[in-house]
This record gives sequence, structure tokens and C-alpha cells, in this order.
Amino acid sequence: MRPGGLERGRTGFALPWIILTVAIIAALVATAAPTLATLDDRERALSAAAKLESIAGGFVAFEDAVGHYPGNLWELTTPITMASKNTCRGNMKLSDVSNWPDEPPYAPFYMPPNGAWTDIGRIRDSVPARAAPPLKTPIYIELPGVSGEDAAMLKAVVDGAAGDTVSFAAPVNDTTTIRYRVLSSGRVVNNRC
Repeated sequence: MRPGGLERGRTGFALPWIILTVAIIAALVATAAPTLATLDDRERALSAAAKLESIAGGFVAFEDAVGHYPGNLWELTTPITMASKNTCRGNMKLSDVSNWPDEPPYAPFYMPPNGAWTDIGRIRDSVPARAAPPLKTPIYIELPGVSGEDAAMLKAVVDGAAGDTVSFAAPVNDTTTIRYRVLSSGRVVNNRC
């Protein structure tokens, strides 16, 4: 008992208990953070895969209407001219140009001449050239400067454990170029450029 007859009661927590509580909460957050980051990476890869898939559909629709495959991605959304290139780097013909306006655009989003952006990086506008005649070689588009982690996540989302739609080399300085196969050799129509 204190002098004066009053006993003081405990009114708060001791410092060690507060430190212990904060440490437990920090440990729980630290264990959940990598899981949340992986989910975010997967969502970004799924979004990029959907955009790449729509571009692949645009290539098929473009070829159906025009008779050739576009040599640049912007040709999917912007009217072509006779100076526009096909995937063999030859110029489009007058008949190709006159066929373009039938069902434009061939992609559901605008494709600027400097390439379209996805959640993991920019898609290069120019389609890698194919040999002429192409002899049913596949058509690829490229995403340069993508992190190795994003490339691996996109491959996992698109191809799963097996498949070759997405390919990339080992990252250099943690970046690589993704090659996304828009059309396989079996889907390329009549050896067209």
C-alpha cells in the first residue's frame, strides 16, 4: 500500500508486450507479402497474354481480308498504303490496300507506330521478317527489355509446363526479349507473306 492509503492499479501494457505484438504482426505481413506480389505478377502476365492473344486474332482477320500478314503492328488499326510492308518485308499491293477498309480495325485497341504497351513491356511494332517465300514459317512478335521474372511468368501463364508459344533467352542484366508466336507454321495460310 502506498502512503496515503491509495493503491495504484495497472493502467497500460508493459513495453515488452507491445514490442512482441508488433513483431508478430510484422512476421505475418512478411509471410503474406511474397504471395501478394506473385498474384500481382500473375495478373500482369494474364493481362499481357490477353493483349497478345487479341493481336494474334488480328493477324488472322487481317490476312483473311487483305491477303497478306501485316509487317508492322500499327497496320492492324491504321489504314495501309502501298508503302506498307508485309511479313516478308515486301510492299503491299493495290488490291491489298483496297481490301483493308472492309473490316477495320483488326485489333481491339490502338496500335501506335512505336509499338503497343502491355503490363509487362512494350511490343515492338515491326514484325520480324520472314524469308520470301515464307514456306509456312511461324510469325512472331517481340517484347524487348522485359524482366526475366515477367518473361517466366508470361511463359507459365501462356504455355503452362510445356509449349512453345512464348520463348526467351536467358536474361542479361535481368532483361530479355520475349518472342510470342502469333501464328504457328500450321496456321500460316498458303505460304503467304
